[in-house]
Amino acid sequence: MTGIAEVILSVYDIDRISTPLVEAGGYAREDLADCPAEQWSAWRVPRDCTRIAQTLLRAPGDPRGRIRVVRFDGVDKALIRPSQRTWDSGGIFDLDMFSTDVRALYSRLVIDHGWTAFGEPVDYVIGEFDVAQVVARGPDGLNLAVIQPHKPPLFALPAFDRLSRVFNSTQLVADLDRALAFYRGVLGWQVLLHEEVTGVIEPGADVLGLPLPLARECRRRVAIVHPEGRNDGSVELIEIGGVTGEDRSARAVAPNVGLLALRLAVADARAEAEAIVARGGTLHTPPMAVDIAPFGPATVFSVRAPDGAILEFVECAGFSGQD
Repeated sequence: MTGIAEVILSVYDIDRISTPLVEAGGYAREDLADCPAEQWSAWRVPRDCTRIAQTLLRAPGDPRGRIRVVRFDGVDKALIRPSQRTWDSGGIFDLDMFSTDVRALYSRLVIDHGWTAFGEPVDYVIGEFDVAQVVARGPDGLNLAVIQPHKPPLFALPAFDRLSRVFNSTQLVADLDRALAFYRGVLGWQVLLHEEVTGVIEPGADVLGLPLPLARECRRRVAIVHPEGRNDGSVELIEIGGVTGEDRSARAVAPNVGLLALRLAVADARAEAEAIVARGGTLHTPPMAVDIAPFGPATVFSVRAPDGAILEFVECAGFSGQD
C-alpha cells in the first residue's frame, strides 16, 4: 500500500469540473465507458440509478494521483458538504496539488471559470514548508489546495506543467484522537506529523478562511497519516476546536455530490480486508470483483473513517501507477 492512487469525485456536471482542470491546470482528460453493473454494489448506489458516467483526469506523464469524475444519473443526490465551512466536519474536504505559479493558476480559475477561494493566495513558512498557497473553491464541492513551493518540496514528483498530481487530501474531523485511532490502529498507517496550532491566526493568515477573532483563539490539531509514513499520497486530518459546526458524515456516501472516496492500491485485497477486521475495523463493502476502466479486472473493498470519508482498497494490475 503506497498511498492515494486515485480520488473519486461525484458531480452534477462532468464538463463543468473537467474543463477548468484541463484548461487552467493542464490536466489530461480521458472519457471512459460507463461504470459496469458491479460498481453499483461496490459504491452501494441505489438501484434506481440508471447510469454512472465517468471521466479520468490526470497530470500528464504521471499515472498516480488521478481524479475519477463520476456522475450518477436517474437518482436523487445532494452535496456532501453544502455550506463548505471549514469548521464543519465530515467527508473529504480538499485535494492537495503543487503548482508552478499558484497566483496565475488561481487567476485563470477565477476569471475563466468562476471559481472562488477560502482566502486570497498567500505566502507563508511553517516548519520545512516555504510556500504560496490558495484553497480554491470550484463547483460540486471540489476544493483544491494549490501549493507553490519556494524551495524544493520534500519529495520529488514527475515534471508537471501547471498542476501536479494529487499528493494529499484533507479531512476535517470532529475528534482527532478518534480519527488517529482509526488510521493508526485499524488501518495500521503511520503518523508523519502530529501537532497543535494555537495563538496564531493560521498558516498564511487566511488559508482556511476562519473569521477573526476566532482564527487566533481557536485550537487547531493537525496530523498527517500515510501507509508508509510519507507525505506523497497522504491524508491530512484537521480538528478545529472552539467553534460548533455541522457534521456532514452521513452525507458522505454515493450518489451524493462531492469528494466521495480515496482509492489506494493493495497487493491482496482480501488479505488486507481480513487484517482490518482483525484489528477491529468494519467493512463498508466486502471484497468484490469490479472492472475498473482503463485498468481492467480488480478486487475492491472499502471502509469508512469515523467522520464518513470512504477509503477504497484496490487489487488491480497497473492501478497503483508504480512498477
